[in-house]
Amino acid sequence: MAKSLLYVSLLISSMMLAGCDNLAQWAFNAAVAAEQERAGLHPETLTTDDGIQWHVLVSNAHQQKPAVLLVHGFGADSSNWVRFANELEGDYYFVIPDLPGHGESTRSLDLDYRSAAQARRLLTLMDKLGIDRFHVAGNSMGGAISLAVEQQASQRVLSMGLIDSAGLTRQTPAFTNLLATSDSNPLIPHSPEEFRTTLKWAMEDPPYLPDFFVEVMGNMKAANAPVAEKIWKDLHDDPGMSLEDTGKLEKMKVPTLVLWGRQDRLLDLSNVKAFTAELPQARSVVLDGIGHVPMAEAPQKTADAFRVFWREASAG
Repeated sequence: MAKSLLYVSLLISSMMLAGCDNLAQWAFNAAVAAEQERAGLHPETLTTDDGIQWHVLVSNAHQQKPAVLLVHGFGADSSNWVRFANELEGDYYFVIPDLPGHGESTRSLDLDYRSAAQARRLLTLMDKLGIDRFHVAGNSMGGAISLAVEQQASQRVLSMGLIDSAGLTRQTPAFTNLLATSDSNPLIPHSPEEFRTTLKWAMEDPPYLPDFFVEVMGNMKAANAPVAEKIWKDLHDDPGMSLEDTGKLEKMKVPTLVLWGRQDRLLDLSNVKAFTAELPQARSVVLDGIGHVPMAEAPQKTADAFRVFWREASAG
């Protein structure tokens, strides 16, 4: 990312002298495209039979490689996984969608955004791509959706990765208290300045982002705030967010890696022991000095853990 940003910064400096319109957005798009290319990914746009238009990053590698579906969290998009995928380029066939309601995929106030509905859509997407069996890994809300994917199509799931995952949704006391005492949600920014607050809650060790990146991303998040509010409301009433002691996790027999950032400010570290206690084939990894989004904060360490896990899961 640093090299891409340096290149873009040099272009910005020269083009500012020429008075280029919408320069920050252009620079943002250029840097994002460069990072995707470096990670061996390319974007595709396709429409599935359920009417959802998807923006998906897929690997340039041959589809004969083991397939991995990566599911981002609330308010995020496929870009959260790019640095992680870069660490594993060529070893796997990654499918990294913007979930409906996020990024450049279909965003509507009329959709059901609960985990079961999103899981059905992801399975329809994998059908469209001709992928029968796959590993699935999800972060935060994406973890709860990954659990729903396994519930709906366990025969297709080779393994699960739960990264600072919802599903039990044990929030930290600080986050619970904030939601109870404030009218605003730090995960739903309405301005670039509020997006800076979102980043502070989400990451302990965020990657470098220049100010113009934060400005562009903050404006994009703010524009999608009404849909984000609808998604948050749906999650509040989602049974897939409260699986603890329901007996549903005990039925999931696939190998599972529970990976957590010790400094997660949103979902408490106690989730790790709770998940591993109920999931029959679960193991755990905890990363020190890392927050809620390990695959973006510590892509190499996160990728190393999954490389070993996926090899063992495939061999088993």
